[in-house]
Amino acid sequence: MDTENLRSFLEVATHGSFTVAASRLNLAQSTVSARIRGLEEQLGRRLFVRDRDGVTLTPAGRQFLPHASSITRTWEQSRQDIAVPDGYETLLRLTAPAYLWDRITSPWVEWMRTRRPNVALRLEGSFPDSAIDQLAEGLLDICILYLPRPHPGIVYETLAVDQVVLVQHAAQTRPWTENYILMDWGLEFRIEHDRAYAGMVKPAISAGLVFIGLQHVLSQQAAAYLPLSAVSGHIERGEMRRIDDAPVFQRPIYLAYPSNPVSSDVLDVALTGLRTLARDWAEGQGFSEGDRALSMAGQV
Repeated sequence: MDTENLRSFLEVATHGSFTVAASRLNLAQSTVSARIRGLEEQLGRRLFVRDRDGVTLTPAGRQFLPHASSITRTWEQSRQDIAVPDGYETLLRLTAPAYLWDRITSPWVEWMRTRRPNVALRLEGSFPDSAIDQLAEGLLDICILYLPRPHPGIVYETLAVDQVVLVQHAAQTRPWTENYILMDWGLEFRIEHDRAYAGMVKPAISAGLVFIGLQHVLSQQAAAYLPLSAVSGHIERGEMRRIDDAPVFQRPIYLAYPSNPVSSDVLDVALTGLRTLARDWAEGQGFSEGDRALSMAGQV
């Protein structure tokens, strides 16, 4: 389906006039009319009715309107996502959890600017399911995430291991079990958590994104198991405190990238930087070489 036809349709629907739509698109009215006819032929439905007051949408046209708008927005976003800025040879797109910015993402940007200054970078937040789909569709190059989803053509490797610790809002004086949000960090975590807290009543609230758990703890003066990388600043500022003697879990952070990248040289440099920075971070957390080797052996 031609997106230019969709733009013409949206302009006519918005202004109720072929003449106004043609003027706004800088086209001849006959061209706009031809585009609408072509769209109607593709859909097999009439989209507009002409009357004394101008042009109005048919029932089919009203049903098609949100779809046309969505398709056009998606197309424009895709064009922006893959566009290479002037003066650069290529574009590399990475998505990662926001709270890893100070520890991995920001140093990685400096790494890339030093070693590949001709490569433009696009950085985004991480939503695992959509990120994996974007990787598969070629709209992303690298993804850092906690919960991998096997997909043909995508390689996963363990980038680092984060400590998942039990924290409670500093203003909360009641036992942490009375206001606890259960974070779902995958099957292995659930098994270890249930073993550590056998007999614990399942909390009424659960979540699978760090951002949600973090905001819930802060806004509701609650408790949760969260990655140390996400809560260390809050602990240092006195907003949260760790629960003494609570078990600490190890949670892998995965690196995902396409098995057949468009630019393997650029991707290799980017991946080398992420691995190097993750290794430095792991050493800073005090992981032993044995723990590091064991964690890096895990492949999905």
